[in-house]
Amino acid sequence: MTANVNHPTYILFLDNVTNGILSNVTVSTYFSIAPEKRIKVQYVVLKLMKNLIKSRGKFNDSEIKSFILILMKKNEENENFELAGILRDISNNFETVNELSKPNKKPLKVIKTDTTETEQS
Repeated sequence: MTANVNHPTYILFLDNVTNGILSNVTVSTYFSIAPEKRIKVQYVVLKLMKNLIKSRGKFNDSEIKSFILILMKKNEENENFELAGILRDISNNFETVNELSKPNKKPLKVIKTDTTETEQS
């Protein structure tokens, strides 16, 4: 997927995603919390970001990772270093955080039917 990251609608989309994340998560204390809690904040930010970009289409994992990098650079340009740091950590730990954000799928149970009764008749 290719996108012109300097197009005004794409910049507006990046701003909307950033504002959506910032309205739901307090990022100012991110660097002072324990590393165990940082992964939880990364999970919440990634989950919010996935929900916010759903309206634009279906993104695969590599496109989401690229989008995270673009969003991180945009936040660095806007001097929002806390969110850029969270996005950098998500990018570094993408496989771990992404596995947490995927729903668990239970295997389907196979119901075995007894065919011996129909054979005896």
